Amino acid sequence: MPITQKHQEQLLQKGYAVVPNFLTPEELSAAKQNFSRYFPGYDELQATPERFGFIHEDPEHLQTEFPFAGADLNDVSTHPQIISFVERLLGTEEILLSQAAIWAKYAGTGDFEQGLHLDYQGNTLVVPREDGDYRQVNFILYYSDVTLEMGPTYVVSQEHTRDLPLWPTHRTRKKNPELYKLERPVLANAGDLLIFGMSTWHRASNILADEGARFSHHMVYRSAQYNFQGYHHWPRHGENEQLQHFIEHATPRQREVLGFPKPSDPYWTDESRAAVKLRYPGIVL
Repeated sequence: MPITQKHQEQLLQKGYAVVPNFLTPEELSAAKQNFSRYFPGYDELQATPERFGFIHEDPEHLQTEFPFAGADLNDVSTHPQIISFVERLLGTEEILLSQAAIWAKYAGTGDFEQGLHLDYQGNTLVVPREDGDYRQVNFILYYSDVTLEMGPTYVVSQEHTRDLPLWPTHRTRKKNPELYKLERPVLANAGDLLIFGMSTWHRASNILADEGARFSHHMVYRSAQYNFQGYHHWPRHGENEQLQHFIEHATPRQREVLGFPKPSDPYWTDESRAAVKLRYPGIVL
């Protein structure tokens, strides 16, 4: 299902929106297969736990960041519908992917409970503004079904929190019991997409089920205009083999959300174009 005007209106009103069936069955299958290059399914983990000691060593932080080996997770990170939605929401085509990471959680391996918080400390030097191209947009795409027992994300509608100070960024249940009474779980099917703002109070919850795995894909987009925002600066990964492969095979628009120059950019001369083709032999400019 595309991200519609209704989803945008809900995001602006409540600070979050859920897009059911965002991925097509084919996209979902391909992304899950790509995901399996990094993390095993629950049954595989149970059958051969010795192969996956790293999961039990640090079960709360099983994350791998973009760029990925294989095209499908990279293509989801730069999905054309996500790019189009962010352009409409921010009112500009000058947008960047700040972060993309996949995350695995397994029942019976760790404590995933969090307190309500905001994510902006690692994404801006100031505090969020939820207007125009100052807005940053968070996405969580689910590769597994999320029930009440499988650690859903809890969110609090901004209808209740617009007057709540943005600092401090973490609110404990003990000190803020009324805020926790307003939270709601995001229940989702594999392929669903959660969108929320940097000013939306949310938290991860514990996995209560005795078995199963929770797989998700987290992304942040922002305007290219402001240097006080941002999580990653992609040129620092320029020697990464997976990033080189992505740049060679991505569409021009996918490359642009990493900061790659547009075809119309004055950077391009006959000399620079020829040199870039030497660096990325598979690229089409």
